[in-house]
Amino acid sequence: MNVTTAKPNKVQRRRSGRPTKEQAGRITDHIVDVATRLFSETSFEATSVDLIAVKARISKQTFYSRFDSKEALFAAVIRKRMNDLLLPSPGRADRAAPIEPTLVRIGVELSKRALSPAAVAIDRLITSEAYQFRQLALAYHESAIHARELIAEIFANAMRENQIRSADARFLAQQFLFAVVDGPTRALILRGKTAKLERELCEQVSAAVELFLDGCRPLKSVPARSKPEP
Repeated sequence: MNVTTAKPNKVQRRRSGRPTKEQAGRITDHIVDVATRLFSETSFEATSVDLIAVKARISKQTFYSRFDSKEALFAAVIRKRMNDLLLPSPGRADRAAPIEPTLVRIGVELSKRALSPAAVAIDRLITSEAYQFRQLALAYHESAIHARELIAEIFANAMRENQIRSADARFLAQQFLFAVVDGPTRALILRGKTAKLERELCEQVSAAVELFLDGCRPLKSVPARSKPEP
């Protein structure tokens, strides 16, 4: 009598092929995040590709399949942080709203972003490495052009609505950023007081916006003084 032996079922092994586009993107983002932390904690020179690979738990082959060099990775780190700090475009409500509350809201938002730990770290990193990456440092600081153009649009609309006097909208936007955002936040960073309470930040920005707009509002007509009789 022939006994038929049942063949064991074959275990289907999952093929380990190339990662999907989504997985590859996550790996690249992970490498950038790890490198950002390492560059910020030490410096560009002190951070090696070997260290990045170890901390990111990847092989050097994986690293070089995504970045040609450590310099290319550093550029990716700066560009990512530049994109993270971009101000969203103002909506229709911002353009039609009174200028003062709109500028206060934008000033608070920009100040909070500038005082965030990630922004402070990347600003210090760019400053320390500017001598070696001049074009990249210039691009980082010129990323403020995006915010300046959005604010200039708000000033231009306020001029059309006769909320402020006619002037160069881009110049006003530049001076607004210096007076309301860049100067105060830079002073806080230098004093190590980046963890400012939101209420205090709002009060500071509101006072600065009010002072700034006082110099931009239409001049009130002053009646001519009558000459005293001789």
